[in-house]
Amino acid sequence: MPALLALPVQTALAVAVIGALIALTAFAVSRGLLANKDRDGVFWYGFTGGFACLGAMLGAMVLIPETAAVTGLAGMLGMGLAGGWVWRGEQERAVRRRRQSVEEARSALRARHESVLQRWVSYELDPAVAIDYPDMTDVKRPETAGLVRAMRTAAVLREQEDTDDDGAAPAYESAVSELEAAFEKAERAAGARSTPPNRDG
Repeated sequence: MPALLALPVQTALAVAVIGALIALTAFAVSRGLLANKDRDGVFWYGFTGGFACLGAMLGAMVLIPETAAVTGLAGMLGMGLAGGWVWRGEQERAVRRRRQSVEEARSALRARHESVLQRWVSYELDPAVAIDYPDMTDVKRPETAGLVRAMRTAAVLREQEDTDDDGAAPAYESAVSELEAAFEKAERAAGARSTPPNRDG
């Protein structure tokens, strides 16, 4: 009777050890990927852990041949589940990284847009600057009219881009670049400097 009880206990212990090795390996690989460590280092985590898991499986199958099939199946199933868990986690992290990259690019583009608008406002609202450079607000001049059109186009495309329409991002980026060019062109035509003088000082 004790011998009969020993067999399933030994098998359970072997499966538990194999499962623990698999879990530790998967955790180490996942943490390495999460921390953006060197890919070679992550590979060696996986290789060393996988080798240890296979060694434990083979050892258990040799020492407990009666349940070799159960031990092998449990080990392979555990490795498959662990691999799937690591892969899924990496896919989710990749999606988050892409979203973060897109949002950072959007923020930088909006900052460029706002910078042009702020420079334009100084010509429009500062009476002294408006007197010095009246052509910057004279829409009858082709350069100023082109600037106003570029501002409208950029504003419309920004609204579309804010709706998370990925297709609008390239068009908005192009519109901001055209707005910057139109602003510089209008400044040159008006004889203005790139940064209007500060009349408060």
